[in-house]
Parts: sequence; structure tokens; C-alpha cells
Amino acid sequence: MLTNIIFYSSIALSLISLSTQNLNKRTVLSGLGDLDFSFLRTPTRPAVHGGNRNLCHCNGASPQDVLTVTYQGSETQNHVLCMCPNAVTGASHMIDTMGKVPAPIRRYNKAMISSTAGKCGGAGSSGDVSFYCAGNMHVSVFIHESAHSMDRGKSASREWHDAVARDSCVPDPYANSNYADNFAQVVVLWVHLVGKGRDGDLGGNQFA
Repeated sequence: MLTNIIFYSSIALSLISLSTQNLNKRTVLSGLGDLDFSFLRTPTRPAVHGGNRNLCHCNGASPQDVLTVTYQGSETQNHVLCMCPNAVTGASHMIDTMGKVPAPIRRYNKAMISSTAGKCGGAGSSGDVSFYCAGNMHVSVFIHESAHSMDRGKSASREWHDAVARDSCVPDPYANSNYADNFAQVVVLWVHLVGKGRDGDLGGNQFA
């Protein structure tokens, strides 16, 4: 199916261009998955079968199921959930974990895909659609992929590049990869800091 080829080709091409970047900054953590996100809660989230199947990319296959999830909290948001054949992650985990992403970050997502096992690796996003290729991925990954949709060109701006240049470090090695992933990882770290009440001092010496 041509739309699937275009979807995954656009991801591959963007990864090739991004891989040429390296921010060469000192890292302060080995990764962000071990940070405390236990304060995040999933709002009421009724789900019904049906939704925009054009947002579902399952490596040429038709999705096994499509649901529309309505997150009801500080704002009401509809998200399409695409369950590919032999999906790596169940619908409940996908719905609950995306729901933990703060609404101002989550609002830019159109759809999330639980990919077919063995068809891809890690996670990614393109065109405000995020896909997850490993089972039961951590909420930090969902925040990261949602942050790419929230980015809206911010990470490509001179303002962001100058801010990175002025900093002496980045959150972790992944944030050193390129400006887009740097932005997304900073969002992940910021969610942790705000949730733990450490945004006022930016985490203190831990992130200095």
C-alpha cells in the first residue's frame, strides 16, 4: 500500500538527515526512563470501535482494529488507536499510557499505532502519528513521541539552536543525537521536574 511506503520512507529519510547531527554535549544522565513519573494519571478515557483508518500504517496490512479514544480531563481530546495484526502492545496499555502524557503535549497527536511484532524497532512519529514497536513501552517514550508533534518546528529554530549552544550539557545521550530529539528529551525531563516540584530550581545540582 503506497501510503504505508510513504509513511515509513518519510521516517527513514528524516532519520538519515538527523543522524548527521551530533550536538557533542556533556550528558548528565544515562537515560530518562528511570526518572519518577508515578505522579502522572490517566483521565477518563472512553473508547469506541471505529476511527480514521487512513491514519493507520501497518506495513501494508490492514489494521486488526481501530478505536477512537476520548480523553476527558483538563481538555477533551480524541485520539485514533490503530491495532495492527499481531500488535506488540495491547489496547489497554496504549490507551492508559498515552493518557498519562500531559494534555498540553498530547493534544497535537492524531493517532497512535501498536505495530505488528517484528516489523519495526523502538518507536517513532511522523505527521502527528506515533508508532510503538516494542511491548508495553514506558510513559517517557510516549511523552517523547508526543513532544515531536508538539515541536511544530521549534527544534529547527535559531532560538533553540542558540539555547542548546549556550548550555553546557544535555539530558542524556539520546538528546545529543540531533535537535529534534534534544527538544523531545528536554520535554520528557521537564515533565519530570514539574511533576516533582523541581521546575523552580531546574532540578538543582542534579542537572547542572
